[in-house]
Amino acid sequence: MTSSDKPQTERRLPVGIPNRFVHNQRAFDGAFKETRVLEGQLFVCNACCCGNVDKGFPALPANEFKQQWKERGMRLRVHLTFSGCLGPCPLANAVLILFGGESIWLHSINTAEHVTAIYDYLEAMLKAEKYLPPRGLLAACHFNRYVFDSAAGTRCDGDDAWKLAAEIS
Repeated sequence: MTSSDKPQTERRLPVGIPNRFVHNQRAFDGAFKETRVLEGQLFVCNACCCGNVDKGFPALPANEFKQQWKERGMRLRVHLTFSGCLGPCPLANAVLILFGGESIWLHSINTAEHVTAIYDYLEAMLKAEKYLPPRGLLAACHFNRYVFDSAAGTRCDGDDAWKLAAEIS
């Protein structure tokens, strides 16, 4: 390992931004690389259906996501990713937030007000340093995507229906 591969000391950051890094050795060349540990990630679907007005879906407020992410200075705490298809196409303009070990799925994110509510929600969780359930405007957009999910609570509706369908086929 050369001196340039050694983990560097942590740098000072603006007040309120955790200074957390991991140092991992890359498999392909053995170099040690420093990677910031984030508190969350925001995935915005921008694929086949979401934002596709030609297919009859509402426009996606993509510029609003980018602008507020920059203005609120979240880059070092929450990563913004515009992704390919996230999967729940019938709901359109889907967003996935990973935070505090939870998958938070939102649908119908069609307006600047929705985007503002998402960033307000993220800031509230960052301040609380834990997952919080969506409230207000976002509560109506929150949906269950996985068997174990923040929207599912203790039981998913029709929990055994998938078993019956599998037995029939």
